Amino acid sequence: MKMMRRSLLAVVLGGLMVQPLVSMAAGDVAAGKTKFATCAACHGADGKGNGGAFPVLTHLNAADAEGILTAFHKGDKAYLAKHKLGGARYAVMAPQTASLSPTDIADLAAYIATLGGGSAQAAAAPAAAAPAAAAPASGTIVADANIGFGHALYSSCAICHGANGEGGKLLNAPKLSGLPASAVSSMLGMYKKGQQLGPYSYVMNAQAKYLTPDEIRDLSAYVSQMNTPDANNNMRQTE
Repeated sequence: MKMMRRSLLAVVLGGLMVQPLVSMAAGDVAAGKTKFATCAACHGADGKGNGGAFPVLTHLNAADAEGILTAFHKGDKAYLAKHKLGGARYAVMAPQTASLSPTDIADLAAYIATLGGGSAQAAAAPAAAAPAAAAPASGTIVADANIGFGHALYSSCAICHGANGEGGKLLNAPKLSGLPASAVSSMLGMYKKGQQLGPYSYVMNAQAKYLTPDEIRDLSAYVSQMNTPDANNNMRQTE
């Protein structure tokens, strides 16, 4: 009987000791808002994806956001693939999350949850609903672009990002193949303005500084079509 009482007491005390640890693990919304400044460069200050050029975050609750950020940080491609967040998105996001600590991730997740996806305690919702980009914007860029000229412009990009946009070890250059034209155009526009989107932004700021709007359009269109059946045909028509 005494042994049973001791066991019950241990369970109760153990439960009391766990509770503070759970509270400590919850992210700090205010800290997350400060840390989100880097994310806002692409996803927008409101998390709505800068007009659809980048994935919308407003549907995510803290559990979703923390799970996704942790997967990018740890390189859990299987988890990301289930939520349609692999490929080019992984290549872009992995370097952004590489230096995040568990506390950083928890803080960011807590803040992202306030953008519309529910409180930090909300139940997880499917993360696959995040749209990649607004189709009309991407289509407009491609329709008006000179794909052949974009191909010529890409020759300087290939030094770091690879001839086929596969990414490269030089400066940890991310994979570009598979990104929609609207996303590429938005990022080049930000780099042109001198905005910081990662640790090697100084390289891209210099590369994009002198690009004209038409060159950004053509380059973005080419990147969006590289390695696809239509790419060569479109280049023949526009070169």
